Amino acid sequence: MGIVLYLILLSFIQGVTEFLPVSSSAHLLILPYITHIKDQGIVIDISAHIGSLLAVCYFYKKDINGILKAFFSKNCKDDIKEKKLSLKLIFAFLPIVIFGIIMVAFNISEIRNPKIVIYTSIIFGIILYLADLYGKKKKDINELSYTSAILIGLSQILATVPGVSRSGITLTTAMVCGQSRASSLKFTFLLSIPTITLIAIGSVIKFIFLMPIEINYYYICITIAFSFIFSLLAIKFILNWVKKSSFKIFAIYRILLALFLYIFLK
Repeated sequence: MGIVLYLILLSFIQGVTEFLPVSSSAHLLILPYITHIKDQGIVIDISAHIGSLLAVCYFYKKDINGILKAFFSKNCKDDIKEKKLSLKLIFAFLPIVIFGIIMVAFNISEIRNPKIVIYTSIIFGIILYLADLYGKKKKDINELSYTSAILIGLSQILATVPGVSRSGITLTTAMVCGQSRASSLKFTFLLSIPTITLIAIGSVIKFIFLMPIEINYYYICITIAFSFIFSLLAIKFILNWVKKSSFKIFAIYRILLALFLYIFLK
């Protein structure tokens, strides 16, 4: 497989799995077998995440502008909803920041066991199914409590375990907290902005320590561009999907994918 086609495929996996409640780790396990390329390198990782970050920022640019304006506004009465939402996003973001600092401080390595991906894909796929089936799913995003925001943030820590899926676990927790599917998605996507930024910054720090390293700006541009496109399409797709359907199909897909991986990697 050519390197450009590989980068497009990698961008597709990053863009789609970042915003759909499926596991990127599970899909990335298959990639080396298809392409016979084991490691895309940290620079390409950063580029793929930047593409996803740009996509979600572009899609929610009006919301981001409103949230930032309200957060720094002195007249809170005019922007009370946006002000509260900004604070809830901060509370939801703090747990992953604290956990990241702990990982760095104690030199905790990421789990990379393929078998764990299989088990977590199934377990959290079932949990997503149950949350979608039994969750009340009535509350608007403005009705999200600070306690619920913190719980969503704490659940995001679980996404550091491969196979859990960041969007999947935050969606699940939001629905358990009574949020509607649409509200759960919106909060998940807004929360992804500081989270992906944190991941990108962490990757850049790793990159600095790994210097010198060869940089191909052509490959970087391709990865960012296609990751942006696929991420934007994924966001639009899932938002349209929940208007008339549930997340159950994604839960079933996760379980089937895990079973396929079990057979494929045996």
